[in-house]
Amino acid sequence: MRNEKEVKVRMNEPNKKMPFAEPKQGSRRVVVMGGSFNPPTLAHLRLMRAAVDALGAEKGIFVPSNHAYVERKMRRQRQEKEVLPEDMRLEMLAAMCKEDSRLAVDTCEYGRDPSAKTFETMETIQEKYPEAELYFVAGGDKLAVIPRWHRKEEFLQRFRLLVTRREGTSPESVIEKQPFLKQHADAFVLLAEPEGIENISSTRVRSLLRAGDERVAEQLHPLVWEILLREGRLNRNADITSFRGAYDFLSNFYATPVEYEGLVYQNAEAAFQAQKCLDRPEREGFCELPANRAKRLGRQVKLRGDWEEIKTELMLEIVRAKFTQNEELAARLLATGDRRLVEGNTWHDVFWGVDQRTGQGENHLGRILMQVRNELKERAAGEK
Repeated sequence: MRNEKEVKVRMNEPNKKMPFAEPKQGSRRVVVMGGSFNPPTLAHLRLMRAAVDALGAEKGIFVPSNHAYVERKMRRQRQEKEVLPEDMRLEMLAAMCKEDSRLAVDTCEYGRDPSAKTFETMETIQEKYPEAELYFVAGGDKLAVIPRWHRKEEFLQRFRLLVTRREGTSPESVIEKQPFLKQHADAFVLLAEPEGIENISSTRVRSLLRAGDERVAEQLHPLVWEILLREGRLNRNADITSFRGAYDFLSNFYATPVEYEGLVYQNAEAAFQAQKCLDRPEREGFCELPANRAKRLGRQVKLRGDWEEIKTELMLEIVRAKFTQNEELAARLLATGDRRLVEGNTWHDVFWGVDQRTGQGENHLGRILMQVRNELKERAAGEK
């Protein structure tokens, strides 16, 4: 058993302490994080930094899996076409490490048999840092499979496991209940998962890239994002199915002045809802309203008798006004190219948009936006 002392570790609870082994005389601490990194995300970076900070480690090393292993893993998910090349994953990891001299990448798993085990990886790192005490980062969900690991006894005797702990989970209870883990409890160190990474994952990044959704940039280091763009990994031909994030300007809720029939509204939604009223004074009551309040008020007014017959044409005129009165918004609409615009929603609006749950909807707002986009293209072509 190792001699132990208490060292404060960053936890969700204040002043929470966990046992650390006494470092060997003259030794350093090195954190190792393995994975596919397909692609690497801000979650990987923030977790590594949190681990290095908490341990006072000299080095944090990312070890990307080899291509054959990642391909086999992705094939099980039927996503083998989304496996990024080894050199590209290496470039992204290296770019992510640039601004922090404590971080590095080791390609010891490249060229290896895909069946090679984590133990061999840690042995290789140990040879490069013979005086270091190695800590391998593992998610709390991995605890249950550790008893099936290759050379598990030797692994836990020679190395330590830095287990990430999400708020509301209890790795301690898993260790306590599993005899093998409990026997080697002093090999585990718990680290609170950094805030803000719970919704970031490589799987989600790939999904957003596939959908051509530029909100994916929020989950990536800027240099990683640049590499993905350079390599054409963002599907620029995919339908735009959400008017949020990078495409929030397509929504009628987007805050931008819209002048229509002599009145200036704060957004297209207010302009549209105001047209439910025939009296100008009633319409004026919508001018200063934010979109959500305008929509709410629009449900309370007495509806003009011809509303159902004219509402689509009114929407076209208001959306046209929104984009022709604002050059920046017009340029952003044109920048969507020929991509299909779909007002996907979760509130079951199947007239103006498409219900994301069922995939059903007439998508009139999306169609109007595409019509206005075509008009802008024709106007731009005529001005040349």
